[in-house]
Amino acid sequence: MRLEALEVRFEVLCTGSGAAELASAVAAAWDWAAFEPSSDDRNGTLQRLTVVLEEDPDELARSAGSSDLFARDLPTLMDRLSPMVTRVAVTERRRDLVMFHACAVADPETGDAVVLYGPSGTGKTTMARTLCTDLVYLSDETAGVTPDLRVVPYLKPLSIILTGGDDLKEQVSPGRLGLVRPLDRPYRLIGLVQLARDPGHHGDATLESLATVDALPELVAQTSYTRELDRPLHHLADLAHRVGGVQRATYAEAEQLRPVVRAILDGAPT
Repeated sequence: MRLEALEVRFEVLCTGSGAAELASAVAAAWDWAAFEPSSDDRNGTLQRLTVVLEEDPDELARSAGSSDLFARDLPTLMDRLSPMVTRVAVTERRRDLVMFHACAVADPETGDAVVLYGPSGTGKTTMARTLCTDLVYLSDETAGVTPDLRVVPYLKPLSIILTGGDDLKEQVSPGRLGLVRPLDRPYRLIGLVQLARDPGHHGDATLESLATVDALPELVAQTSYTRELDRPLHHLADLAHRVGGVQRATYAEAEQLRPVVRAILDGAPT
């Protein structure tokens, strides 16, 4: 299986007695990230991951040492694959992208994009499922932004608990969830939103503009490899300035953010 994450290309080699089952599961979950091989791939530009699905413990012990990821059951292996791909991709792009822990969405007509960033627990995956039934899905995990403000799609599967009581999340293709797929076109960042989820919040989501100095601590906390950037605080402050500053959204449920994001995309005063 060949897949792309933040424009880093991977070859996932599925091995073990469960190789066929594993390959089928990876192909289904990562279908939006799949790509066709090219001559460049033959020149060693692929990140290669060897993944072992092996029920027999003795055989697993023999093959584990030469693998990047291994498990005896498919749900565990699939649950671990996504963060491994993310970690490798983020490390590869650490010097040329600003990478937010974020949900990124875009207007399907204009290509304008909004990055909604925040820590775990702010509901970024739920947000993607909610907003991207009519907005373009760019990521629910990591939003990479280039120096010219292009948002790099990361079309990973969404990690979702489909059955109550399950310990592991299922890796579900965005297409299976009915999300809007990006086209082969640039998506340009026009808005940065700091997420402040408050389960006790009532009414509509509230939006307030933050002074850059007040926004910087959370901007730093919710970006990867910040220290790899040249003059990181200045870099983040300049990025925020170029998109009109940072706004903080306070909300209880993802649905409350729909009019907020739409207003930003439409250029309405907030």
